[in-house]
Amino acid sequence: MKSHTYEFSPSDLLPLLVSPLLVVAGFALAMHGGARMGLLPAPRPTLDTDRTILIHQADASRQSNAASLLLLGDSSCLMNVAARQLTAELRQTVLNLGTLSYLDADAHGRLLREYAAANPGRLRTVVLLMHPEALRRTGAESFHLAIFTNYLAGTDHHRRESVTGQFNAWSGLDICQGRLVARFRQTPLAGRLGRQHGFSRDLEKFLTWSQGSLPELDSAPLVGSAEYRLAASLENGARQFKAALPPGVKLFVGLTPVPEQLAGRDFAVTHAEILRRWGAWLGADAVLTNLPATLPNENFARSTHLRPQAVPDYTTALAKSLAGQID
Repeated sequence: MKSHTYEFSPSDLLPLLVSPLLVVAGFALAMHGGARMGLLPAPRPTLDTDRTILIHQADASRQSNAASLLLLGDSSCLMNVAARQLTAELRQTVLNLGTLSYLDADAHGRLLREYAAANPGRLRTVVLLMHPEALRRTGAESFHLAIFTNYLAGTDHHRRESVTGQFNAWSGLDICQGRLVARFRQTPLAGRLGRQHGFSRDLEKFLTWSQGSLPELDSAPLVGSAEYRLAASLENGARQFKAALPPGVKLFVGLTPVPEQLAGRDFAVTHAEILRRWGAWLGADAVLTNLPATLPNENFARSTHLRPQAVPDYTTALAKSLAGQID
């Protein structure tokens, strides 16, 4: 039984649609106009753990710092070395600017350039630490590289490859989140990092206190392939990194360890060859051949990151490897 019948024309719907569209258009105009005229704060989209790490390390590279030794590399550099401990053992200030394996050597070189420009004449030594797993990647991941490069350039990050991303870009939502929400509302972090640090701002405070190092608090099964290799496509980025090195600064190159169960029978030979070729591409002053290539499985929280209790011993091994070779 039909109780009601509604009759309407397109013109009846128009007032219902116009008001919301005007609100969205007004918001978009305010965001885009405010950004272009400099009325809004600069982008700083610390909206999750990865972006918080990238942005903090980028900021750290641009600040005045007493460090004469710079650690650069992927997340194994970030999480496997304690910069404060290394400072004490080497008796010179160390800053860890390790980031994520999603970036490449060219991106690490950008951090090096920023630090050298902000601290002219202070840098004496650069140590580039990468995990063998990262060196078989063909290049940087576009999403993380865009976040990194856009932030250094002071531009907003957009993801236009989807309809949602295009709407967020057009409507000004990306600008609002990256310039306003991230600055004035703390972002809660997921996983054990969230339980340990709470919010993005707390994670940044810890990174500042720890001189850029961040212990791995999450764990995962040790999975991966023993077919380690050096991707040929990384050679150009390595040469770009070398070009970023200021005159007179020494470059040391090392590979972070692999769990024994993922090493394979011929890993010692493979490791030595990767390190030799990688060091040659980078024009390194020395390769750190006496760093451990593998460690027992129980030392690892995941295939590329050590457990926090294993970090002090590895940091000491790095200090011994550098001792006598640095100023």
